[in-house]
Amino acid sequence: MASGLWLAPALAGSLGDTSNAFNGYTLESPLADYPALKLLETWQADLVKDVGMYENPGETLTLNDVPIQKIRYRFADGLLESVQLSYQGRGNRDKLLHWVEDHYGKVPAPEHLMTRMVLWYGKQMTITLIYDTYSKRGWLWFAAPALSEQINRTLNDMPD
Repeated sequence: MASGLWLAPALAGSLGDTSNAFNGYTLESPLADYPALKLLETWQADLVKDVGMYENPGETLTLNDVPIQKIRYRFADGLLESVQLSYQGRGNRDKLLHWVEDHYGKVPAPEHLMTRMVLWYGKQMTITLIYDTYSKRGWLWFAAPALSEQINRTLNDMPD
C-alpha cells in the first residue's frame, strides 16, 4: 500500500535556498543539540552506518488547528535527516497544505487541492505532504535532501 502512495500524481513548488528548519529543529544538526529526544529504533546500511528514529516523549503539536498524531525525528550518522509528522483526515490535509504554503511558499497550480502528494524543493530542505484516501491518513516530512538521498539510496540498494 505504501508504495502506491509514491505513484500518486504530485505537484511541486520551490523553497528558498535558506529554508532548513521546522519547529526549532534544524536539518543536518547533530543529535547532541536535542537532548530531550529518546531513541525508538536504529538500523544500519551501507551508505549510512547509523540511522536512528527518535521521539520527544510528551511532545504535542498543532499546525493550523490540525492535531499532529505522531512526530518522529530521523538521524543519519548523528545528523538530523528528517522530521516526520502524521495526521488524520482530508480536511486536515488541506489545512496543512495551506499552512505549508503560508510558511514556505505557494505551489503554482490550483489543482493542488485534488493531488495526493505535494512537494516543495530547496537546496537545504524538501517538504513532502502526502494523503492516502483509503486509510484517511497523511504524512508531512521536512527532510535534508543530501541525507535523505543517502538513506533512500541505501534502502533501494538493499537486496529483496
